[in-house]
Amino acid sequence: MNIRQINKKFSQGITWNAFFYTFRKGLSIFSTFLLYKKLSMLDFSIWANINSFIFLILLWLDFGFRKSLPRYCPQFAKNKSSMKRFIRYIVRFQATILTIAVTVFLLLAKTISYRLNITHMIDLLYLCCALFALEGILSVMRLIYYSYFWQKQFNLVMSSIITVKSLTLLAFIFLSYPSTTLLRLIFITEIIAGLLAVICTIFMLKHLYKDKSYPGNQTIDFKETGKAFIKHSGIMWLNNNLKSLTERNFMIIILTKLLGPYWSNLFKLANDGALLFQRTVLKTIGTTDTSLLSYIQTLADGEKRMPAAFHQLIKRIASLSIPLLGILFIVVANFRHVFDNIIIFEAFCLITICYLVESLLSPYERILEVKRHYPTLAIAYLPYIVFIISILCFPIIPIMGLLWTIVLIHAVRFASYLIMLSIVRTQQKLTFPVAYTIKLLLITIAISASVSLTSKLVANHRPTRHCNKSS
Repeated sequence: MNIRQINKKFSQGITWNAFFYTFRKGLSIFSTFLLYKKLSMLDFSIWANINSFIFLILLWLDFGFRKSLPRYCPQFAKNKSSMKRFIRYIVRFQATILTIAVTVFLLLAKTISYRLNITHMIDLLYLCCALFALEGILSVMRLIYYSYFWQKQFNLVMSSIITVKSLTLLAFIFLSYPSTTLLRLIFITEIIAGLLAVICTIFMLKHLYKDKSYPGNQTIDFKETGKAFIKHSGIMWLNNNLKSLTERNFMIIILTKLLGPYWSNLFKLANDGALLFQRTVLKTIGTTDTSLLSYIQTLADGEKRMPAAFHQLIKRIASLSIPLLGILFIVVANFRHVFDNIIIFEAFCLITICYLVESLLSPYERILEVKRHYPTLAIAYLPYIVFIISILCFPIIPIMGLLWTIVLIHAVRFASYLIMLSIVRTQQKLTFPVAYTIKLLLITIAISASVSLTSKLVANHRPTRHCNKSS
């Protein structure tokens, strides 16, 4: 592909990611709050922990594919035969790993149910295994399509399936089934939807191979490129697993153990709300950031074009994250009363702000990954190692409580990003578009302040009008 095609596919990918994620996450947040009301505290905690467990283990077993596939798919796309062979190997490898993991999990099912004190719900563990396998296959299929800028085709299929699934779940919720019955129906619905999605995405592969954007008429060294891919995957796997120890799925399990279900449930609700903001950015960008930089690097004049692509990426992220900060300001100023629990509100605001600022710094991590500067990444991840050792060796979380634990987690993440920023600015001479960001921030502040002021004036005027009519 040439630079014009790359930019066009990058923009198209972002547009379709934005539509799909906002749609899917909105339904997910709505369902989560309904389930919080409908399920018992224990059943909601079981549901939250099982989902956290599934996606945490999938992250640990993805072998770095989330970062390495977008990085190396452009290389294999140079040759059509190598592209097909590479995709087959990836899908088979993932299926093999999932089969082994499910087998081990089934053998340990009784022990796990006893440890978790849910021996009366052992069937949930079997449902968990099925959902785990389907989500694992679907995750690698998503990465493959996204790596080739096929967001539109993939997201259209998934939107249809998720719509039907969500309507089914809402029907179950409003039919007022007992809590334990509803819990089982949720997992069965997820499994059916996952199976349908896997079947559809596998049949779509033959259309991907025919995409004329990837003529595949160049010669590549499949063996050497494969070795480089394996090395990159291994390093990205270690990095992702390390970072996952400060993210929601792992922290829900830790907080449930150290603080109890009540505090972990509050954390999940606050984090899910914050993730609607954060992942609106991250999922809108998706893997297009790595894909953009990787495809630019395949061009003959890639190094010359890289600074412009890097600035383009940061500006896109800023145009998403800064307006979302403005929306957060409006929510804080006008809708605080919507939150029943002040701790959920404070945690939600804190996590959201931190997530959005981190997203602005994420291109510095992407550039280090694409250019394979592994020693620099290792230095930047040292704060994570210190954090994990600290919470494992000392009773930091029980002493600090929920809010200060959240502060500590994001302080660690900021420290890592600041190290990356400093090194990239020094070594790569890639700067942050400060003027553009400040201009966008000032415009956002002005608009959000105006909206908040207008909303308050309207709210204060309504009772007066009501009193005048009464008199």
